[in-house]
Amino acid sequence: MCCNGFRILLMFSFAAIAFVLNNYFATIPVIVWYLVSINIFTFFLTLIDKYHAIKERKRVPEFNLYFFSFAGGFLGLILGMIIAKHKTNKKLFMFAQAIIAIFWIVAIYYILTHLEAIQRVLSSSL
Repeated sequence: MCCNGFRILLMFSFAAIAFVLNNYFATIPVIVWYLVSINIFTFFLTLIDKYHAIKERKRVPEFNLYFFSFAGGFLGLILGMIIAKHKTNKKLFMFAQAIIAIFWIVAIYYILTHLEAIQRVLSSSL
C-alpha cells in the first residue's frame, strides 16, 4: 500500500461491498456491513504486519494501520494486536489506538442515541 489513492480506493471498495451485501441482507444496515468488512481487513493487515516482522520482510507502514483503524477498523486492529501480540509494547501506538477507540465509541453512542433525529433530518432533505 503505497499511496493515499490506494487507501481511498480500498475504502470505496469496502463501501461498495457494504451496499452489495445490504441488497442481499436488507435488515442489516450498510454501516454495519462497512464496519464488518473494514475490521476484517484491518485484522488481517495486522496479522500480515506481524508475519513480516517475524520474517524480517518489508513491513506495513504504521500510517496504514492508523488510517484503517481511524476509518472504522479499530476493533479489528485491537483484536489483531491481542491475538498476534503485535505492537503491544509501543506506548505511542497503544495511546493512539486508545484515542481512536474512544472516538469511535463516542461516535457510535451519539449515533445510537440520536438515531431518530438523524433519520428525520435525512428524510426531510430527500
